[in-house]
Amino acid sequence: MSTTLAWGRYTELLPLQQQQLVQKYPIAWLPWATLVARGLHLAQGAAGLIAETVAERAMHRLGGVLYPVLWRDPSLDIPLFRQLLTARLQSIADQGFQIAVVIGFPDNAEVDLMLIETAEAMLRQHHLLTLAVSPLELVDTTMQDRGALWETSLLLAIRPTLVNLHQLDTNDERNVRDLASPSLGQQVLVLAGERLATAVHDVYTRQNVAAVTALYQQRRVQYQRSIP
Repeated sequence: MSTTLAWGRYTELLPLQQQQLVQKYPIAWLPWATLVARGLHLAQGAAGLIAETVAERAMHRLGGVLYPVLWRDPSLDIPLFRQLLTARLQSIADQGFQIAVVIGFPDNAEVDLMLIETAEAMLRQHHLLTLAVSPLELVDTTMQDRGALWETSLLLAIRPTLVNLHQLDTNDERNVRDLASPSLGQQVLVLAGERLATAVHDVYTRQNVAAVTALYQQRRVQYQRSIP
């Protein structure tokens, strides 16, 4: 393996290669997911596979290190998961990374708000600029459909053997069965990777903390509006 890399998977890097990457491309990509089904027709690791693939596509454009998916068991309460995530991010900060991209599908508002608070704490306490986003947030938030058309198409593009359209839930069956396809998923995957790479490049090169703060504030406002 060459020692002059632009990007790599953490689990496949030699220590010297890791150090060189941090010096030249100090971006850590951290996908995460909850181990829960997003539809009877999708593999239970679909969320993690999608998050990891989108992160990898963006990494190929910008460089950096892709960490293994951080899996959350559904029985693990949010404060404990926050401790795990914080520990991983502290390790990333200690290694000299300047930006961490935490990418995954929040299960609910409580989880998403925890991600935002953790990201903000990492910036204050460790000067690690942490961008917490979902795989499709920068494309169109309505595409985050929890196992329906868009996520099914994405997994068809990534790992088609992990999709069984015959097991579709009745409510989504017609729409997904008729419209979901690997080609549609590939188009979305390319767009999601490009949007994420563009956002991270802007945040990193300009140290654009304001853009990250605005993104988090927008999400907070959306949750406040949803409260009756």
